[in-house]
Amino acid sequence: MAVVRQALAEGGRILCRAPGVSLTYGSVFALVGTLVLGGMLHWRVAPLALPAFGGFLLVGPVAMAGLMAIAAEVRAGRPAGWREVAAAWRAAPRGLWALAFFCMLSFFIALGDVGTLYSFLVGEPVDGWGAIFPGDRRWAFHLSAGASGGFLAAGVYLVTVHAVPLLLTRRASLVASVSASVRAVASGPVVHLVWAAVLASGVLACVVFPPALVLVLPLLAYAGDAFHRAVFPAGSNPFGERD
Repeated sequence: MAVVRQALAEGGRILCRAPGVSLTYGSVFALVGTLVLGGMLHWRVAPLALPAFGGFLLVGPVAMAGLMAIAAEVRAGRPAGWREVAAAWRAAPRGLWALAFFCMLSFFIALGDVGTLYSFLVGEPVDGWGAIFPGDRRWAFHLSAGASGGFLAAGVYLVTVHAVPLLLTRRASLVASVSASVRAVASGPVVHLVWAAVLASGVLACVVFPPALVLVLPLLAYAGDAFHRAVFPAGSNPFGERD
């Protein structure tokens, strides 16, 4: 899809023009992600690492607040730094915190579901890097965990893919932003499925090599902002009506 390619290209351009703050921002998530995987291996529940890492990224949409501020400064031709990131978080609307709570709740629900599935379908300590991925004795667990987590991830994506940037740009209230996001996905399912596949591929790449989040998180955040602006151009009405 041309719009997805263009969004990724713009994300790459913004990352190249503000590499320091972008990569430092991503490094925080990379550190947490690495600790999540390391903890699963240390506690000998390696099969939990893949769903736990994916669940951790359910909170990723709220990370866009600071990164969207950087993107806006770069597009305006101004230098972007931590001052703009801090200002974006201080000015974040209350609706964003409501969505953050929704993402965190989804994350903990996913962890609870996966833990229950693990106790029934695996039920024993498993260690080793290779045990993170599906194997002969773990296919049932990974398929069940994937179905459960995928359902929650789809809900988070449906609600947040456009609601977060609409809230951050103050173009709509919380309810209106969520409604506009759901309608946009429903009216353009193919391109949104392609974009969701790009995001999922980025997550899987970071499971294999968690430090890749340093680069992948800001790249996908900037590309997500560009993708959103392609769906809701500046000056357009989020509700699809003429102004």
